[in-house]
Amino acid sequence: MAKKNYLAFLLYFMAFSSSSVFLKGTRVIFFAERKEAVIQLVNSNDNPSLVQSWVDEGNIDSTPETTQAPFVVTPPVVKINPRGGAQLHIRQLANQLPTDRESIFYLNVLDIAPKPDSLKTDNILQLALRTRIKLFYRPQNISQMSQSVVEHIKISKIGGSVVIDNPTGHFFTLAAFYNPTNKNNILSKTVMLSPFSQDTVENKSHTILGNEILLEYINDEGKSVNQVKNVK
Repeated sequence: MAKKNYLAFLLYFMAFSSSSVFLKGTRVIFFAERKEAVIQLVNSNDNPSLVQSWVDEGNIDSTPETTQAPFVVTPPVVKINPRGGAQLHIRQLANQLPTDRESIFYLNVLDIAPKPDSLKTDNILQLALRTRIKLFYRPQNISQMSQSVVEHIKISKIGGSVVIDNPTGHFFTLAAFYNPTNKNNILSKTVMLSPFSQDTVENKSHTILGNEILLEYINDEGKSVNQVKNVK
């Protein structure tokens, strides 16, 4: 019996892990003046999926019951048919979020795949997969993310380190940092600068930096964009 249950678990795990509900987008930009944001869910499975969604304020251990984020997701729970889709509507609640800069939250989507009919009589462990993506709340007072934002980013060298200055009200995500000639990436991991902040990156690769550097940053659509910047 134990062997049968173990085999059933493996079969279910393989079926579950090979398919899931996915989001059409890697981030959500919530424009304050629009009152809500919408994101599409797609079920790529041949079985229905039950999905629960909520927004958290940065606590990865949060639940729909404990979250303190000033947003509500409707529907909070939705069944998505095989090869079907659904829309999540994210609405803001009364809040006192800053109006001169973005605030960051996280959208959680918990996908609970149903137990296949062939295994419903077996004692198996049912799994759930949670997807968590960034939600940027953008006040009406600051402009939409555009080329002008990266133009304000300032790069300077101090000893063996590079200082990145973000004087804007936007979060700025830097994926890579290159010498334009040899493309040796200085960053060991992605750097996200908060509004009106600085970050110092150690040049561990000892890449020789000239008067220009190539930035690879992430735009509103979650795509990588290259931009050459002067180094001071």
